[in-house]
Amino acid sequence: MVIAFLLALLLMLAAVSQGGLVMAGPHGVWKMGLEPTIIVYILGIYPLLQRHWTLAIDALRPLSSKPELVEAAHVVNRRGEWIALSIGAAFSIWITSSWLLEGSWMRLYLLASNMVMFSLMALAIYDGLERTRRLARVVRGGLQLDLFDRQLLAPLARWGQTVALTFVGGICLSLIFQSYETLHTVHSLVIYSILVVVSLTLFFTSVWSIHDALVAAQQRELATVHRHWVAARKELKTRLGEGEPSNVAGLYDPVVVFAAYESQVLAASTWPFNPKVVKELVASLVAPFLIYGLKIALGVSGSN
Repeated sequence: MVIAFLLALLLMLAAVSQGGLVMAGPHGVWKMGLEPTIIVYILGIYPLLQRHWTLAIDALRPLSSKPELVEAAHVVNRRGEWIALSIGAAFSIWITSSWLLEGSWMRLYLLASNMVMFSLMALAIYDGLERTRRLARVVRGGLQLDLFDRQLLAPLARWGQTVALTFVGGICLSLIFQSYETLHTVHSLVIYSILVVVSLTLFFTSVWSIHDALVAAQQRELATVHRHWVAARKELKTRLGEGEPSNVAGLYDPVVVFAAYESQVLAASTWPFNPKVVKELVASLVAPFLIYGLKIALGVSGSN
């Protein structure tokens, strides 16, 4: 609320000092809604991300071999957060340095609003990467996984999907406020490229460590099943070699059972999500490209 009040105050001072919201360059009245919208979006979506993160970590608690790593996952790294905020602020200065603006109050408003927006964006990126690193650390510490009961792992996949969709939603929101001219700048290409890469990276890295753990569990299960299958098959062959086929009916059943179970283990999924989650993520990634293409098409038609 304090941030919103201060930015609103700066905007009113800029409007009064210039006799209205008129600015030079590509920054019009509509585009001035970008920064406040993204700021409100980030601050509003954070509680949802925190809730999904808590569910993901709680899902690992009964599975982890090292409970202390689960507790450490909740520790906040203030130093890292301040570094992220500083990088975002520095990035905002680079962005706004090339803008041609009229009026000192307008310049101050845009600089301040962009510093807040890009600082929060940098913090969101850092937070997502840091939480993913902590998640991987818990998984590497050892998990007691049941290959055929992956229901407990669903919150982890949902958290990764939520983080990715958060960035996709931010991209779509910002594209709505962009103009044809601003979308062709180097700054815009850099920003949107970073956001798309980050959204995909956060999703797949958040579930990759769980995938590795499930693969390891599958290999352990296969080794056990194969050992019993070999022993049962060896016993069956020995009895057959002794010329006693009438007494091997009970030895044949374990061979069939272990072979069938081995096939089930091989067919078991080693990903903590179902295909529906991936389809939803891929479908959501189409939205930014559609909005971008629509903006470009409207800009081209408008310039002709």
